[in-house]
Amino acid sequence: MFLLGVLLGCQDITLTKMQDPQPEIVVMPMLIDFGNIESGQETGVEQLTIVNAGDEVLLLDPLLLIAGTDRFSIDHDAHTDWELQPGEGVQVDVIYEPQTYEGNGGLISIVSNDDEDPQIEVLILGRGDAPVMTVSPSEFDYGTISMGCDNEERVTIRNEGNLPLTIDSITQMVTQPQDILMEFGSLPPPPWVLDPNQEIDFLVSYIPDDTGLDESAIIVRGDDPLTPEIEVVQFGEGVFEQFITQTHVQEEVPILDIIFVIDNSGSMYMFQQELSNQMTAFMNVFLATGADFHLGFITTDRGYLQCSGVVCWIDDTFVNPVDWAQGIISQISVGGSAYEKGIEMAHRALQNTDYNTGAAPGTSFWRNDATLVVIYVSDEPDFSINGWNAYTSFFDTLKPNIDMMRHFGVIGDFPSGCTWSNGSYHRNVGFGAGYYDMTQRYNGDWYSICATDWGNQMQDLANTVSVRSTFALDEPDPIEASIVVSVNGQVTTGWTYDPVSNSVVFDENSIPEASQTITIEYGIWGC
Repeated sequence: MFLLGVLLGCQDITLTKMQDPQPEIVVMPMLIDFGNIESGQETGVEQLTIVNAGDEVLLLDPLLLIAGTDRFSIDHDAHTDWELQPGEGVQVDVIYEPQTYEGNGGLISIVSNDDEDPQIEVLILGRGDAPVMTVSPSEFDYGTISMGCDNEERVTIRNEGNLPLTIDSITQMVTQPQDILMEFGSLPPPPWVLDPNQEIDFLVSYIPDDTGLDESAIIVRGDDPLTPEIEVVQFGEGVFEQFITQTHVQEEVPILDIIFVIDNSGSMYMFQQELSNQMTAFMNVFLATGADFHLGFITTDRGYLQCSGVVCWIDDTFVNPVDWAQGIISQISVGGSAYEKGIEMAHRALQNTDYNTGAAPGTSFWRNDATLVVIYVSDEPDFSINGWNAYTSFFDTLKPNIDMMRHFGVIGDFPSGCTWSNGSYHRNVGFGAGYYDMTQRYNGDWYSICATDWGNQMQDLANTVSVRSTFALDEPDPIEASIVVSVNGQVTTGWTYDPVSNSVVFDENSIPEASQTITIEYGIWGC
């Protein structure tokens, strides 16, 4: 507090004595204008002066802010009662703290015991300068999106203030796997500076990789003093474009058309003898299962069925099928081309329409409902002119389903070959390249030509050939992670998916038995 004389300096003041002493309130100024204040950085402080110019004690109620905002405040002492003696005054700090780009106004109410001016109102004004960050939309529902399809939204960041806005960072929290992705395009990574009324945008894409709900929260941080952080939420649900269920029944009696492709080069004598000797082990499997089979033989340099007399292929009706098979093998002998073209010869034989020596559709050997099995027996890699993969387009079209085409090999071991020995003689056998690749492409397997247990090996080969282990999917390009396989209603994991043939291939120890029902369920990609 201070005396009136201090307030008014050295001016001469004439006080007229009133008949009844009265307090007289004087308030200066009646308008407080803070002007422009940078929000969040500056604080405006102005002084309000209240003086008792009367000759009686001036009683003041606590000062009140009315019709204003919380941007204004008055100092602590102004919230108490005052008693001002004649000539005494008080100064009060009025504070302005803008929080954003805005204009503010209010009133300070001053109530006293001055009968002539019992309530005085002081107008207060101020303007805040600040960047103002807005992000739109604040949330976005992508709805249901088929896996393989996508949808996108454009997120816009704008400066609605009157000072430059700095975007410091953009972070994302998202469900896993991450199906909602930010795409900044040509924008450099933050920070970004936006002038007043300037905006930038970026894309947020939803590409569901699985079924179920997905959520994302993008957090934009900047130097907006009022709202330095804004969260934008996206959500959607991935669904299957279509869910497929297909059913197969394992054949009780397999129907097989089998072609042995036998290397007839000079180094194959011992291996041909072994093959002939073990045909009993091979054939007995088919005879025991009652398989409906056609069995023919070609060589690696002759693309037609080999004949013994008028017999060019054998079936399950022969009285002594093993003897007939051994007879044909013995006529093959050795001395053929040293450039073994087993795949090329199989190709030719299956194009040959000669009714006796051809194996193409339309010949007596070929049956549309039979699984075609090609078995390569060679101690060398394949030397077919065009390489193994040049023939796949032909083999792919021979059967309506890829699971009706199977290739096997009795060849040099993957990947480096093997050593064959008969006790005193040892021979290195090269890897059966080409043949091995065909076994992988057409859901077969390979067996070592250097094995010492050809009997067991040929028996195992026959067992593998006689049961169906591969089941083609009806729809191309399935969602691999969605495939579920059941055998007689029980979910099994004993299989793999082969994308090349678009088939489910059962592991050797998990092949369904005869008459068992195989159910394959899977989703397919949309768009």
